[in-house]
Amino acid sequence: MIMSVKARLYGGLLFIVLCLFSTGASAHSTPNNMTEVVQGKNGFMYFASHEGLYKYDGYHFALIEALPAQWVYALTTNADKSMLYAASNGHIYAYDVLTGNVKQFAEVTSKDMAVNGQHVYAATSKGVEVLSKKSAGNLQALVGQTVLKVLSHDGQVYALTNTGLWHLNLNHQRQLIKMPIHSGLIAAVGDRLYIAHEQTLYSYDLITEQVHKTSLNTTPSAMTIYKNSYLAMAMAGEVRLYSTLDKQFVSGVLNKSKLFFNSVYADSQSNLWAVADNEYEIISQDLNQFNLPLVSRYNVLGKDNQSLLMGTDSGVYRFVQRQFVAMDALNNALSQEQSSEITSIASDKVTLVGTTNGLYVWQNEQLSRLANGYILGIEKIAGCWLVSTSGQGVIVIDDNLAIEKVLNIDSGLAANEVLATNKFEHLLYISTSKGLSVYNVKTGNMSHSLTTQAGKVSKVTMLDNSVYVAAYGGGLYKQTNNGFKLLVSPRFITDLAVFNGSLYIATTNGLFTLVDETVVAIPHTEKQYFGANSLMAYNGAMYAVSNNGLLGLSNTNLQNDKPVLVSSMSVNDASLNALNDVQQASQMTLHFSNFDYALTQYYDYQYSHNGGAWINLNEPVVHFSQLNEGEHSLVVRRRT
Repeated sequence: MIMSVKARLYGGLLFIVLCLFSTGASAHSTPNNMTEVVQGKNGFMYFASHEGLYKYDGYHFALIEALPAQWVYALTTNADKSMLYAASNGHIYAYDVLTGNVKQFAEVTSKDMAVNGQHVYAATSKGVEVLSKKSAGNLQALVGQTVLKVLSHDGQVYALTNTGLWHLNLNHQRQLIKMPIHSGLIAAVGDRLYIAHEQTLYSYDLITEQVHKTSLNTTPSAMTIYKNSYLAMAMAGEVRLYSTLDKQFVSGVLNKSKLFFNSVYADSQSNLWAVADNEYEIISQDLNQFNLPLVSRYNVLGKDNQSLLMGTDSGVYRFVQRQFVAMDALNNALSQEQSSEITSIASDKVTLVGTTNGLYVWQNEQLSRLANGYILGIEKIAGCWLVSTSGQGVIVIDDNLAIEKVLNIDSGLAANEVLATNKFEHLLYISTSKGLSVYNVKTGNMSHSLTTQAGKVSKVTMLDNSVYVAAYGGGLYKQTNNGFKLLVSPRFITDLAVFNGSLYIATTNGLFTLVDETVVAIPHTEKQYFGANSLMAYNGAMYAVSNNGLLGLSNTNLQNDKPVLVSSMSVNDASLNALNDVQQASQMTLHFSNFDYALTQYYDYQYSHNGGAWINLNEPVVHFSQLNEGEHSLVVRRRT
């Protein structure tokens, strides 16, 4: 992808030849009193506030100056999101997000709207005003009572009024549910409408016309559809997911900020936005990420012959058909042992579970303890289980689940706290809190490496006959004939794994891979969004687990295919509103966006000015000063 911007300076006049950006926006800090957020077809997010309509590119807010800087009460889009409709101060405005054109659409005071076909349905205190997108003026008013919310779904329009739920069209209006409502929310999934009123969620089946009720522990302040099968509800500062398939809330909460959210919204990347008066939060992002169950910590990944396993602070879960299923029998048994904080899992003929207070074997639906202490890792190597512990060294357990030997200080091990083990040929590499130890299985001798320069070694693995060592706080080392060479890499590495001939690196600042001895960030996972704890290759994909959830990596999402656009432009520190406003231009600033709102990273783009060298675009802004008269060009490309 290459994007070019050309400008020509004629005696102080800046003339734009080609520029992919929207004019009429001025930079601004986070707006005050935000009420709603939607996404436009151009990828940008738009915020309604008491001060006007704002565009957000992932780094800065820009006021849409073509619209009045007044309270925007309602904001919605048409089907393809190319047009925004904003209700403000007794008027409805239509804003084209691609061209920046604005027109006053109608004189209506509305606090909620829906677009259906060629009509806009505006909720008012006197009914639903039906407005034609083609001709000026109001067509007619429906219902004739206070309308709280209006919804377009599958070509039909539904309204929530102070007397209940209504189905509307230009020819008739029919009441579906009759009940007094003073405030409420409405959403739709498939053949069901969902109404949240006070502390009850009503599900209305459009086919059978039956109503199902679910009790809520508090009154939701906002509600939206998430991933086509969940209702995301803002409830007393928490955002929770309600499964429309299981008819129950997912355990845990997505957010615990205790902010009173005015609205929630899921964008095209499945980022879930929650908007409060003066703040917003991006709660989750779907990068093939599976964020269930919602427990406090996701510690480790493992696998058996049936599925991928995940250990958490609330037990063990199976990952089946993209969903998590709790292993209830195992978790109940662990709870009786007062040990449900899972630190490691491994499975062969039986399943071994390491916890914070012991090592257990799960066999024939029975749980038994094999060892005490804090268990840090389990590997099946050469017919034996090698168990890494915090205080006993390496416990070697044979295939009959009997302790065969213990490698500890008495065996010459450099430290009692062992984090992981790995074996290459006849050498057993032991990662410890004091460095790397190597045990020769044939001779029984123990040697030590990286004990002073690296410190805590978290993981060792091999790729293409080369040994790589992860030192927590030290970075990634590669073994050479002369010892170990430190590569340029993140310092805090938690795990290493080899998948499809590539080395993957889990860190507290995201996921990385090794390309020709260069550590490269995996798009969408960096900058502390995904601090990974564990990696596991399973069923043709690489999985990473963090405190945020489980991420599935494949060839399709290892490349960043996001375009980069100019989101706004300023000349001489002033917003560019019209080309003929530019006089005596000597400075130009371009703001970029690639719509990765949860991550907002630009590491994989470069720009060239006037055919010069390619420069890494490490921030979303490029400044030019003391520009000479004549044509200037800026080309942006994906970093090669």
